[in-house]
Amino acid sequence: MTNEENVHTIMVKSNANISKTVTQALNILSPRTIAESPNAKIAEILELAADAKAAGKAITIAEIVKRRIKEHGGKIVQTTRVQEKPLDGEPGADGQQPKQHLQGEGYDKPRHRPIAQIMIRLQTGADSDEV
Repeated sequence: MTNEENVHTIMVKSNANISKTVTQALNILSPRTIAESPNAKIAEILELAADAKAAGKAITIAEIVKRRIKEHGGKIVQTTRVQEKPLDGEPGADGQQPKQHLQGEGYDKPRHRPIAQIMIRLQTGADSDEV
């Protein structure tokens, strides 16, 4: 039996419509089979990504999706993590080095609050028992 994975990402914004996002997520996570081999199942993986101000909405969407899948006898595994998004001035954000201020001028660069991001990974299908 062959197992494959499809990873889809949905960015949840603060103005996103919950019902449309839930429908989109359920369409992604619905069970599918590979056309060449009907016994092989595809592990569907959905990652919901949201900035800190939309984290509550992303959690709500994930809980609704989990509830609907479980109501229909499906299995789903959730993994949640919080990470820091790189700031515009940090190396790696756009591949450039941050600007350097003159030394000894008495100017301290203002510190910015890190931008947090929540990532909710929902997995159904072939390997959802093993995660």
